[in-house]
Amino acid sequence: MFSQIRYLISEAFRGWKEHHTVVFPSLVTIFLCSVLLGLSLASLLGSYRLSHVEDRLYRIEVFLKNPVPPDSIQKLQNELFQIKQFETVVYKSPDSAMQDFKKRFSDEMLSLVNGNPLPASFVMTLAPRYREPSILHEVVLSLENNPSFDAVESPVEFVDRISEWKFSMIFWPIATTVLIFVTLFLIIGNAVRLSLFSRKLLVENIKYAGGSAFFIEFPFLLEGVMQGVFASGVAAFLLGFLERSLVKEIPVLEYYLSGYSVLLLLVVVAVTLVSVYSSYRSVREFLKRDAVEN
Repeated sequence: MFSQIRYLISEAFRGWKEHHTVVFPSLVTIFLCSVLLGLSLASLLGSYRLSHVEDRLYRIEVFLKNPVPPDSIQKLQNELFQIKQFETVVYKSPDSAMQDFKKRFSDEMLSLVNGNPLPASFVMTLAPRYREPSILHEVVLSLENNPSFDAVESPVEFVDRISEWKFSMIFWPIATTVLIFVTLFLIIGNAVRLSLFSRKLLVENIKYAGGSAFFIEFPFLLEGVMQGVFASGVAAFLLGFLERSLVKEIPVLEYYLSGYSVLLLLVVVAVTLVSVYSSYRSVREFLKRDAVEN
């Protein structure tokens, strides 16, 4: 039993050595497809993280004219609560605004200013069902026309840009991923078929000697495993190194690419499984065709 397993393993490695003109292009193709697959998954991961950021962008802050009596503040807050698009309405006093400012900026920026120059404001967030760029524009415009407010701030341009690119950021990576898997299936299958035709006499001798289908298939399946693991592993290592280098240079990418190492591991597993299945299918088709011909 063990001698047969050793023979099967040695036959798989011998196939690599003797058919390197077929194996090498297949390895290069698997490597390039794995790189594209890793980049597509990085784009999908970034799109997923960006969707969470987008939800926080549907936020509007209106600044009040100073000074504002307490009864006017309560009246304005009640009016804002009547707007159906708002999920929350939070009042921010000048003191609270000053504390937030000091958390983000140094005290030196206010050293030449006496007192607290920051105005009171209301911070509103849109309800999930109203988080659309057109609705955000409509609400911002209505608030800008309200004479009670001195200024209105909202990241409408950023929301428009994300909405414009959202479809492309999701559709094209998915389409590329599907195309990559189809390409891998065809390339690996063709490589196995070429290897089978070159070793057709050996396969027939094993069949005549009473060898089982598993005994014939195992070397080719092992070749598929080795090709998938080696080529996709090199691609995953390269992409992992590139990801760490980019995060070091651009720290903001750390949030968007967090968990990317797990996706790279999935790339190796997925490519290896496709390689094994393609090898298995090609060998089975070859054996069935050979049986019909004989």
